[in-house]
Amino acid sequence: MIRVERAECPPSLNGPDSKGSRERAAALVAQAAGRKTKFKAYRESDVVLTLREMFNKKCAYCEFNYAAGSPEDIEHFRPKGAVVINGQLTKPGYYWLAAEWSNLLPSCIDCNRKRSKEFVVPNQASSGKANLFPVVDEAHRWRSHTAPNVNEQPLLLNPCDDYPDQHLEFLNDGLVRAVADTAGNPSPKGETSIEVFGLLRHDLVEQRAAKQLMIRAAIERALEAAEIAEDTDDITRREKWLNLSANLLMDARAHLDPRQPYRAASEAIFREYGIPL
Repeated sequence: MIRVERAECPPSLNGPDSKGSRERAAALVAQAAGRKTKFKAYRESDVVLTLREMFNKKCAYCEFNYAAGSPEDIEHFRPKGAVVINGQLTKPGYYWLAAEWSNLLPSCIDCNRKRSKEFVVPNQASSGKANLFPVVDEAHRWRSHTAPNVNEQPLLLNPCDDYPDQHLEFLNDGLVRAVADTAGNPSPKGETSIEVFGLLRHDLVEQRAAKQLMIRAAIERALEAAEIAEDTDDITRREKWLNLSANLLMDARAHLDPRQPYRAASEAIFREYGIPL
């Protein structure tokens, strides 16, 4: 997960006459009358395209590039229909935020949908956000559109609101753990996000590790070429090896492009070698 700045609100959700605003008004009336509401504005094409561009067709949570595989879910960070509270699915959810631009993120199916998966850690058999939205203190959960949001503190990371690298530490073997403070206490947001989004899914860890292996190989070859250049007296040959070293390092740096999957895991290898990002 990496920090992503949110783009301007797309027209379908922007302004009092937008489809999103009309849906919100209808939802408030329906909620007061105890009726169900259907939400469609968040799936409008301009919303989907803007989110794809923002995140470069990657999952907001795990950085999997979904363009080559299954389609993304347009995910409500605060669940719209129902929310799990104290282990129970509770209605309503955050219905007033169903068409709120700041509440929408693109997610891969594995991060968003609750289902069984294979993990590299014991005692975890399933993951997926679904209707989960854990908070620090239930007494401060935002319960209604008629009440202000008074100090609701989510325990999940939002890449547009948080700085994930302050909570998640990607290791050089594809694994990830919560960042610990000076007292050794792991970040609650980091721990909860790893568990809920399933960031230690077996296949995901393998893919991150494979990318890190490619980066490490390119850096090693770059360092070897630089050493050969340093030991070479012939100016022409030295220049050749230095150019090769620079090109190999450039190849490694290509993995830091925001469009590349697993950038956060890629950065870990550069830190391993002490190479500035």
